[in-house]
Amino acid sequence: MSNETIPEPGAESGPSVPASATATATATGDGTASAAPADNAPTASVAEERPHRAKSKTKPKPIITSIEELLTFAYKSNARLLEFSKEDLKKLTITDEGIASQSALVGSLAPTDPTLSTPFKLLQYAARQGVPLKRAEDGDLARALNRLVDLAVVAMGNSPVFRVWVDQLVDPRKDPQLPTEHVRVEARRVDAEKLGLASKQFKAADRERLVKNAIACYGLLRALQREWTLDQFIDASYDSVWRHEAPKAAGPERAVSEIGASSDLDVLGIVGENYLARIARLEQQVTKLEHEAGAARNRETRLRHELSTVEEREQSALARADALSADVVRLQKELAAERDNRVVDKSHMADDYETLRTRIIRRLGGEIDLLTDGLHALRNGAPNVAEEFLDRSLLALTREVEQLKDASGGFA
Repeated sequence: MSNETIPEPGAESGPSVPASATATATATGDGTASAAPADNAPTASVAEERPHRAKSKTKPKPIITSIEELLTFAYKSNARLLEFSKEDLKKLTITDEGIASQSALVGSLAPTDPTLSTPFKLLQYAARQGVPLKRAEDGDLARALNRLVDLAVVAMGNSPVFRVWVDQLVDPRKDPQLPTEHVRVEARRVDAEKLGLASKQFKAADRERLVKNAIACYGLLRALQREWTLDQFIDASYDSVWRHEAPKAAGPERAVSEIGASSDLDVLGIVGENYLARIARLEQQVTKLEHEAGAARNRETRLRHELSTVEEREQSALARADALSADVVRLQKELAAERDNRVVDKSHMADDYETLRTRIIRRLGGEIDLLTDGLHALRNGAPNVAEEFLDRSLLALTREVEQLKDASGGFA
């Protein structure tokens, strides 16, 4: 990753100057900028001129006693980053009444900063303190940092990139949402005419600087608002800036040369550690999902076995039910046939009964006549005749009894 992959505020508004002919600005401890020689300058000349140049560029440390003075210093300083101690920041007076005048001051200075270098400085400075910015917090440092963030939002709102998105800058949840890619597109559309500048005062290099600063400002603001995590900030920076800066179709040799030549080792460390942490989290998630998948497979196997057992029981129960149904049908048929047979038997028995009754009545009637005649003969003094009648009657009754026994199967 080269220095260009990290959004940095560029030179203030004005004609852009080729990099080979300019000196890069580096921040000193007191917030002033010292010039470093261009890469192609002779080494001997640099060594000879360094004491003189350092002496000539040294400026007295500005005395800052108010937010207004800090804003003016941030806009007029060519330093890459804003350097201002926490202790000095705590000493600045923060009042609700001052917000209007401070916002007006930002509005008057914003046209001098077409590349959004100063809001980047303010937001980067606030983020660098590592203090969670909570509106309910009463600490002097948090109040001052919140004020700088608010004024940075005012400065961003004065830029054509964010002019119609001020509400979304203040409230990250407000619809419609502002995508990072839209910030990039809008920044690339900005030209000298939209800024009210002459064409020579805003060139292609300035536009590229505006693109990087606009995206960096937006990401820093979202992170300070605790709307974005570090993962989201890095992803947005990659999608909107870094991947556009990466060499096209770079082989491993070109890639290692760019990484090896980068002086932003701290940034590389942060990004690398972030991606490695994400990979570790993903590996943990994969391991967890694999365990869950294994448990799901075991559960599936167990459920399949249980299902197979239930299906076998069901088949057995169905077979048994079919057998019972067949038995029911068979028994119903047998019962119906038995009922039919009983009806026929009942009819036959009724006929047999009537036949037997008629025969018995006839037999008993004939035997009664014989016994009556035998009794009459016995009374009239003819025992021999009476005996004959009795013998004939007894013989007939005995035969009838034998016939009844034969008809009943020998049981009487």
